[in-house]
Amino acid sequence: SAGSEATPRTAPLTLNAEQSAALRTILEAIRSGSHRTILVHGVTGSGKTEVYIQAIEEVVRRGSQAIVLVPEISLTPQTVERFRSRFQHVAVLHSHLTDAERAAQWEWIASGEVEVVVGARSAIFSPTPRLGLIILDEEHESSFKQEATPRYHAREVAEQRATIEQIPLVLGSATPSLESWYRAQQGKYILVRLPKRIANLPLPDVK
Repeated sequence: SAGSEATPRTAPLTLNAEQSAALRTILEAIRSGSHRTILVHGVTGSGKTEVYIQAIEEVVRRGSQAIVLVPEISLTPQTVERFRSRFQHVAVLHSHLTDAERAAQWEWIASGEVEVVVGARSAIFSPTPRLGLIILDEEHESSFKQEATPRYHAREVAEQRATIEQIPLVLGSATPSLESWYRAQQGKYILVRLPKRIANLPLPDVK
């Protein structure tokens, strides 16, 4: 739990129309009490994280917890700060923890005090007693797949866990994987688009 007390709290940001629509879709899924997978197709800088955070705030208000999976490379201090500035109890799981540190985090998560677990792929197995939402950002990333034994793909495990627990799974990407895009086209996933950057900033030049 150390570290989360040091971060000053910040207020929710005002959402634009597309973000509000995306949040509404996720909140409907949370309130439905059933499993749905929502694919958020949002360009880089479209404000996906704020949508995730406001959805998690609803989950926490309902007395449940959320797991947020990001690629190991995205587990930066800035990412962690973003969640710690909005939630009091944030557990962080990454590959550089010692066994003792990991055990301490897992015990803290299992106690039910943790509101949000932020971590790389193995965080999908977190022992959250009241899981209400799973978010998997950059879902196209190959690092969600573990090649060593036990072999698993965090996205598929997340799908199974969300189905078993009857909770929503939110997948986010600017470049969705072929599998997720196909499932959205088939109507198995709900597709939500965030086509514009925040404040209509131009997209970077791609050469």
